Parts: sequence; structure tokens; C-alpha cells
Amino acid sequence: MKIKKSIIQDPNTVLAAKAEQMLLDKLPVDQKTLKRIGKLAEPQNLKWIGLGVIGGSALVSLISTIGHDKVFQAAVAREMKKQIAPLEHKLDELRTQNAVLLQQNRELIARLNELQAKE
Repeated sequence: MKIKKSIIQDPNTVLAAKAEQMLLDKLPVDQKTLKRIGKLAEPQNLKWIGLGVIGGSALVSLISTIGHDKVFQAAVAREMKKQIAPLEHKLDELRTQNAVLLQQNRELIARLNELQAKE
């Protein structure tokens, strides 16, 4: 069984020579680094690289979705605070009125008790 070499590793192809020359011209790499790059370009390694890229993009997508949800929640929270502010003001007024009415009620009960005590 013959093991297939990647296109970059096969010295018989013109593409391999051009790719190697391009890498050597553009990048400051030595032969050891070039062999590592060629090893990464092998089909079985490309599967793992592809899985890593897909997993990474899925993770980035998930984080982005969570971020958008947080931004949306913050916008909704601001809007709710704006809508609740008048209701909180009204509630404070009602609490004040309730305190006044309780005080009046206590005074009336005290007068009633005084009147009943006199009788």
C-alpha cells in the first residue's frame, strides 16, 4: 500500500516547487518549518485542522449570541426602568397617604376610646 504525500511534499510536482519557493521568498522560514507546514497540509491533518476551525467558529458564534442577548437584555432593562419610574413615584405618594390615613385612624380610635371611657 502506497502512502499518498501531500501536493506540497511531493517534489515531482511543479506546484510543490512553486509553493516551496513562494514560502521561502515571502516567509522567513527554514527547511524544518517548511516540513512542518507540509505535514500540516496532509489530508489526515487537514481533518483535525478543519474540526478545530469549525469548533472555534461555533464557539465564537455562541459567545457572540450570548453577547447580543446581554445587550438586548440591557436595552430592555433600561426601557423597563423608564416605564417603572412613574409607577414608583405614584407608589411613594400612596405610601405617604397611607401613613397619613393610619395616623388619622389611630387618632379616631383614641377619641372613640375616650368617648367610650366617659360613658
